[in-house]
Amino acid sequence: MRKIIIILSCCVGLLLLGYSGYRGYQIWRQSHGMTMAREFFAKGDAKNTILSLQSVLHANPRNIDACRMIAGLTESVRDQRALVWRQRVLELDPSSITDRLALVQAAIIFQDYTLASNTLAGVPAADTKTVVYNNIAGTVALVEGQLDQAEAHFSEAIQLDPSNPVPQVNLAVVRLHRTNALDMAEARITLQRVIMTSTNASLRSQARRELVNDAIRFNNITTALTFSRQLADQTNAVFVDKLLRLDVLMKSQSLEFKPTLASYQREAATNSAKLFDLANWQIKRLSPAEALGWLQGLPMQVRTNQPACLLAAQCQMQTGDWRGLQSAIQQQNWSELEFIRHAFLSRALREQNLADASTAEWGVALQYAGKQKGTLIALFRLAAEWKWNTEAEQILWTVVTKYPEERWATSTLSEYLLAGHRTRSLMDLFKIMSSHNPGDLDAKNNLAMTALLLGAQELKPYDLSQEVYEKAPSNPSFASTYAFSLYLQKKIPEALKVMQQLSQKELQDPSVAGYYGLILKANGNMAQAKPFLDLSAKAHLLPEERILFDQAKAGL
Repeated sequence: MRKIIIILSCCVGLLLLGYSGYRGYQIWRQSHGMTMAREFFAKGDAKNTILSLQSVLHANPRNIDACRMIAGLTESVRDQRALVWRQRVLELDPSSITDRLALVQAAIIFQDYTLASNTLAGVPAADTKTVVYNNIAGTVALVEGQLDQAEAHFSEAIQLDPSNPVPQVNLAVVRLHRTNALDMAEARITLQRVIMTSTNASLRSQARRELVNDAIRFNNITTALTFSRQLADQTNAVFVDKLLRLDVLMKSQSLEFKPTLASYQREAATNSAKLFDLANWQIKRLSPAEALGWLQGLPMQVRTNQPACLLAAQCQMQTGDWRGLQSAIQQQNWSELEFIRHAFLSRALREQNLADASTAEWGVALQYAGKQKGTLIALFRLAAEWKWNTEAEQILWTVVTKYPEERWATSTLSEYLLAGHRTRSLMDLFKIMSSHNPGDLDAKNNLAMTALLLGAQELKPYDLSQEVYEKAPSNPSFASTYAFSLYLQKKIPEALKVMQQLSQKELQDPSVAGYYGLILKANGNMAQAKPFLDLSAKAHLLPEERILFDQAKAGL
């Protein structure tokens, strides 16, 4: 026995030594890989930078520095995988305000304003008192057309740092979009002053850019041509300013338009970021068919890589070329965007009435997307955009269950279920919400009400409704749920007493009125009950509620 113990101890020791050595090797591998990646990046060698980072992530998929560096690299070349990596970084460190705002900025670049808005909503209140936050939040509000919110954020940024010219320029941009002539005139003066006095070249370009857009909006072609030429002719002009020049040339029907477009197409063919911007410009300003023609004419090594292959696929979807889409992407590999490729294949197959094959491809898309929260949410947005309600709902259930912090998902799912009059599914949703957050009184109240309507006594709705009511007795929704519970328990006088604690205005709310009418009738107050039961018709009722109130009205 003693020999056995000694042998076992030696084996355990060797195993521990082996594990320690393996772990040490993995740590060294990550450190060495990051060092190599930074060296290659400094030399401008993007290919070997990516290979080094992939080696790091093979050793440790949760290495946040590697994920963050890949996010930056893919974003710089307008590769939409940047959104996947930015979301991955935030999942690894959800408390990082820097990474959260970086994701918002990436979402703005890729025009995913829903993602930008949802991500911004997760910023804690304590982190909203900064110039950086308010500038980004103002930009999101501006692109969504929420001018009052944008102005409030930029004004807050100015108060936080009065000497910073960036929020001042941003505020002028907002006021350019107002309808007040005096505000617009002052904004133009502010931007012209920046052009003449600022030492910041980027800020001067932004001011010119906004004055060009303003001139286009008011059909002031001469001004637009002047400022757009100044922008495009700069030695280090950014490509979006060249595209703005194209806007002006096209609007003015200039003979320069076609040769300038051809010149920019040649320039963009060798640069992923410019290719992304120009393809999107052509899709919006010309047509998806013209953009697709240009993309398909690029060299093979360009059009089979991101972002060209994704852009071409989007063009084929917009033109309804389902067979061409299927053929083009069938054998491709989109790496982190494989879930999108399989979703596109599923759409192409469904549009060709190949239902079984489409379902199989969607299953593969789900399998790829389910590995990360960000990809799962991106797949949901595709399904919602296509009005694939069954598939969208399927994803929402997964998000609600696995990621309760995504509050938008619960509200969106509840809207789906309400629209479908699916009370039992709503009850299941409220049960999940209550389990994730026991302090959420609204979720508990909704759970109690749906359980009462469905007779789900196993959830103890009588006790639940009383618990919620006692914590907030002045809430009309909680009061009506508790009163309905008492009504079902044949405690009619008690139910009436609870409802009569509410104000007349609260009792006339259609979502509350029906229950008051129901209880008044049960107390024998027939004449008083009718107008309240009639009011309930204006509410968005569940099927069980509508039957309940209709039966009550039929007996009057």
